[in-house]
Amino acid sequence: MAVPNDPQRPWVTLGTRLRAPVGSTSRWTGLVFLWMSLCPTLLPRSPMMQGVISAICTTLGLAIGALLAWVGAKVLASFHRSVAHPLGRRSLPVFLTVAALALVAGAPFWVAQQNDQRRLVSMDLIAWPEYLIALAVAVVVGAVLFLLGRLVAQAMRRIDRAVASALPAPIAALGGVLVVATLAVTFAQKVVFDNFVQWANATYGVVDDGTPPGISQPTSPLRSGGPESLVAWDSLGYEGRNFTGGGPTVAELQEFAGADARVLEPIRVYVGLKSVDDTTDDTAAREAALAVDELERTGAFQRDSLMIATVTGTGWVDPVSAAAFELMHDGDTAIVATQYSYLPSWISFLVDLDRAAANGRALVDAVTARWSRLPVEARPKLYVFGESLGSYGSEHAFISADAELSLGAATSDATGVLWSGPTFANPIWHQVLHQRVDSPVWHPRLGHASPLRVLGRPGDAPVAGPTGDGHHVTYLTHPSDPVTWAGVDALWSKPPWMDRPTGYDVPAHPIWFPVVTFVQELFDLMAGFSAPPGHGHNYNPDQANGWASISAPPDWTAADTARLDDRIQTWAE
Repeated sequence: MAVPNDPQRPWVTLGTRLRAPVGSTSRWTGLVFLWMSLCPTLLPRSPMMQGVISAICTTLGLAIGALLAWVGAKVLASFHRSVAHPLGRRSLPVFLTVAALALVAGAPFWVAQQNDQRRLVSMDLIAWPEYLIALAVAVVVGAVLFLLGRLVAQAMRRIDRAVASALPAPIAALGGVLVVATLAVTFAQKVVFDNFVQWANATYGVVDDGTPPGISQPTSPLRSGGPESLVAWDSLGYEGRNFTGGGPTVAELQEFAGADARVLEPIRVYVGLKSVDDTTDDTAAREAALAVDELERTGAFQRDSLMIATVTGTGWVDPVSAAAFELMHDGDTAIVATQYSYLPSWISFLVDLDRAAANGRALVDAVTARWSRLPVEARPKLYVFGESLGSYGSEHAFISADAELSLGAATSDATGVLWSGPTFANPIWHQVLHQRVDSPVWHPRLGHASPLRVLGRPGDAPVAGPTGDGHHVTYLTHPSDPVTWAGVDALWSKPPWMDRPTGYDVPAHPIWFPVVTFVQELFDLMAGFSAPPGHGHNYNPDQANGWASISAPPDWTAADTARLDDRIQTWAE
């Protein structure tokens, strides 16, 4: 149906455009994108999430189809040819029949795929009526996105007319695409993204000023923010206060170690963004220097074991991992961390990657430099820990030309390194994946002489201690963790986690589809943090094994690891 253009009455043109039928190419690409959106990826989905994913994918399919048809028509027109319509008037009835069959077949297909995946990660199964919920959500969200798409298309047509009047016909189509793409990128960056970052800073800055429920200022001088501390309590940030105000008590340590054991109160040092002037370029170095001063003040270099913990975007130190370290070593420990952001990791990943890397390098370098000046026999055992974006930060302190050199740098001073849930941007993790030997991507191995160990499978036997002599690096990973495996490459290429054999908690035969898989992985990222224990980005059940693999005391047993795992789940609640 032809749609009239009336420059004197643009509102009529717009209204007509909004009601215009969808083109044949758009219909078919939208349907294909809808069907592919039902395929499983890294984690199971709720009906609500599936509905939103399907709506977005269908809208993108419609838009891509419209763009292809538009460009194709322009190219053909430049050669004085018209677009062929092989089905003619039967096109719409054929499409409606196929679409109806696809929607009906989608119910058993989606429910079966989701339940297969839910069994892999120990989640409750769903029934076919939940498919109807997904469809309803897809219709509502899709209708909104469709209207927005029509508005964008109308703007593109106006731009197209302007470009066509200024450029020769053969290059008018390409010129229109370039103009639209430039405007879209500029709008996304200068309007959407910049305003989003301003909102995030304002919102989460307020959160960072708060204190977690049940947490109060320490009364011990062995905690930052407590008596005699060089760091003010109100400068630590939300997660800094959570870290220094929490953890196992001496009584809890004694209960775990046994009545005859000698236990100490653990040292916890933390420096927040507000603890130093964060408006200068050397914020990370200033925080690290203050952290070393706090370690000196608390006597941390006289402890048996010292952990350098690099934090996530919010400044979070995993309480389960910290408790495991302290319980394993009877409290004869010190942990140090510094904050570089208060934004959630998924936002920090967009805006704070450089700060995370600088923070990790500065803290590792400063603590190691002071530690190395001690007599060899007087040095505490040194450990490095980072989870999620924290692992990204500390990896940057050791990155070298290849995996073996990087891992060697990490263990040149540290007795052990534990990196939990590495992100898909981690540089050393990427080296490990690219240089793995005779092993799947989700469980890489480098060779018999490598210090590398990969753990994280639910049901693995408790680890008794490090394997072999020397220093060790352990990665805790799950095949279903989107933080580790999702990436922008899924827009145009099959992600490596889909390579056969796939991991133990992801589909055995996943299907990649351009654009759609990328959208699905974005939503997997949102679901990853609330995944069942031992799957997705939930590493609580793996921390005991992780620490046992790099730092178990000489008399430690697998039974001790199992007992530790049971005890530390208190801090997961």
